[in-house]
Amino acid sequence: MSLKDIDATLASPAAVHRLIAAHGFTFRRSLGQNFLIDGNILRSIIGAAQVTEEDVVIEIGAGLGTLTRALASTAGSVLAMEIDARLHPILEETVGQYDNVEIVAEDALGIDWSNFWATYGLFRAKVVANLPYYITSPLLLNLFWQEVPLDSITIMVQREVAERFTAQPATKAYGTLTVLAGYYSEVGIHQIVPPTVFMPSPEVESAIVKFTMRPYVLQAVNPALLWKVVKAGFGQRRKTLPNALASNLGDTIPKAELQDILRSCDISTQRRAETLSLHEFVVLANKIAEFW
Repeated sequence: MSLKDIDATLASPAAVHRLIAAHGFTFRRSLGQNFLIDGNILRSIIGAAQVTEEDVVIEIGAGLGTLTRALASTAGSVLAMEIDARLHPILEETVGQYDNVEIVAEDALGIDWSNFWATYGLFRAKVVANLPYYITSPLLLNLFWQEVPLDSITIMVQREVAERFTAQPATKAYGTLTVLAGYYSEVGIHQIVPPTVFMPSPEVESAIVKFTMRPYVLQAVNPALLWKVVKAGFGQRRKTLPNALASNLGDTIPKAELQDILRSCDISTQRRAETLSLHEFVVLANKIAEFW
């Protein structure tokens, strides 16, 4: 199917006003509810995700069903997760005509994704979502750490967060999220999105970001330790690495030994975490694993 043929019938202010009025729906700021009202952005999301009729798509935060309908008209099947029970009657109206959509009344932040895969008999899947901003980081951390077999994750996020995912070392935006995303995926910003394509309009710009899952060229022998090292380094990013690491790992490895480990990895003991590349973090964590 061509992108111009996707079902974008709900992507307009008039359609959203009609639905919320008919169902007496009120927005909850605490749930980060900002609904898409622009068909071109729907097409951009689906184009970035490269959704085809062969795909199983997991949508997180289905809302009124605007993106859900668009996905249903292009994907093989859609598992649309929505925690707000007030939206379920609306979703029954807006996506009920599609027999390839299943509404999942679960909290995406609390799911054991391996059990989810087993429950729905999944082999591979893509995540495509217009995410509530407040769940972006914890959701991605869970998906990455649980290492479920995903092809890609294509999501709408706050622009500032998108730039953290794609930041370069020695920049202010570079941090734990950058390293984590880069280890598990190739990350790219597909498009910057203005506030005007949402109802209600957020106060910030958004971005469509795609994470294409891939094995990293140098594998961490202990992924949990890698993230412990990364978090320790960025947890006190103004400190040099020996001091930052000693504050979190010192009970296991003395500071003097950490300095020797850094030198053995050809990493100066005067450097800070924000200057290390992903590759250097993996090399360092693998060396620390020998003493762990």
